[in-house]
Amino acid sequence: MTALFSAAACCVLPLALAGLGIGAAGFAVFVPYHWPMTIIASVLIIAGWMLYLRKHRACSADADCAVPAPSRATLAMLVGATVIVGISALWGFIEQPLMRVLSGA
Repeated sequence: MTALFSAAACCVLPLALAGLGIGAAGFAVFVPYHWPMTIIASVLIIAGWMLYLRKHRACSADADCAVPAPSRATLAMLVGATVIVGISALWGFIEQPLMRVLSGA
């Protein structure tokens, strides 16, 4: 079942969207919602960090923890999501210098 969803996300979904004529330009409808979506994502990331830290502290204080300690994968996902949301929030400041560097000007 997991392989099915992996194949769908990796290969089938982009091909289906391209077949429907929805490429990168099709996602331009989300541009007006950039800040609301970034704020919602930030709130959810903060909530995730709070839950992670609370669970981590509870398990580090009590060696016989009833709830298993958060895994390294959880930490990696939180760090990755934080970086992506941070880039999204700072994109207005990053885009112009990045375009100058990439264009060679």
